[in-house]
Amino acid sequence: MIEIKNLSKVFHTAGGDVEALKDIDLRIEDGDIFGIIGLSGAGKSTLVRCMNLLEVPSEGRVLVDGKELTALPPKELRKARQSISMIFQGFNLLMQRTALDNICFPLELAGVKKQEARKRARELLELVELPDKAGAYPVQLSGGQKQRVAIARALASNPRVLLCDEATSALDPKTTRAILELLRKLNRELGVTVVVITHEMRVVEQICNRVAILDGGQIRETGPVSEVFSNPRSEAGRRLVLPEGEKIHVLPENRLVRLVFDGIAATEPIVARLAAEEGILLNILSADTHSLAGKTYGSMVLGLPQDETDAARALLYLRDLPGLTAEEVTELVC
Repeated sequence: MIEIKNLSKVFHTAGGDVEALKDIDLRIEDGDIFGIIGLSGAGKSTLVRCMNLLEVPSEGRVLVDGKELTALPPKELRKARQSISMIFQGFNLLMQRTALDNICFPLELAGVKKQEARKRARELLELVELPDKAGAYPVQLSGGQKQRVAIARALASNPRVLLCDEATSALDPKTTRAILELLRKLNRELGVTVVVITHEMRVVEQICNRVAILDGGQIRETGPVSEVFSNPRSEAGRRLVLPEGEKIHVLPENRLVRLVFDGIAATEPIVARLAAEEGILLNILSADTHSLAGKTYGSMVLGLPQDETDAARALLYLRDLPGLTAEEVTELVC
């Protein structure tokens, strides 16, 4: 378990002090795939680097499995860090070393014998599905292959926690999906806790079970992905999850209804059902929905019929559907 208590980080620069993190409280359970999402400059990378004390917090505490890292002397901290590995957007491979030798590097630093280290490295290449790339240099590998080698290297010390700092941001969508599936496999088979730092909602949707939204160096909300993405409570959450932009002006006689999906079946054709069963046609004016584990989350804005009777029937129909909240709104932002 990772516990962060009252953590703040201030950088002292020539232009003055910069408060990157402000009074962060966070709890990540063993076995979680936990996402921390926010826009650029929110403080995500600083937060993840504070988790293993690559950045020393200005205030607050970091505890891993009950052990307070911020209170450990240097020698004990180095040992504790072996259970917390990290992968980066830029892979950080040693260009003069082969894939096998890159994976061996942390084992060499830990004093593992060469033969044993190479045996372990080959096992890890099998695990990340690159057994034929042992002798390849980073320049000979694709971006996805480089990240797989970086993941294998991170696993060399048998960590309990894997920190991923924008680990898929440099990859194309297909490769991103493959890397995320690999992380899910490692979480499932090895029991490693995965912390994913990202600015991409699709990454959190695909892999995480819980998420925290970071904005301006503060945690604005946290909870299960399905709850946060279906009904964000904070302004930062709404900016990330719900449509925003220019207002669409509608005629005064038009009425709008906003639907919030909270786990309705992804195959449920709501608008088509309303038309088929009630003979009522609605215009879809805006939609921002996400499919998670076969369920739909997010929101949609519909234009109600001008006929008051039909509008009332449509609202009654929508409000009776499970997993769906329907509320009238006066304007649409998309």
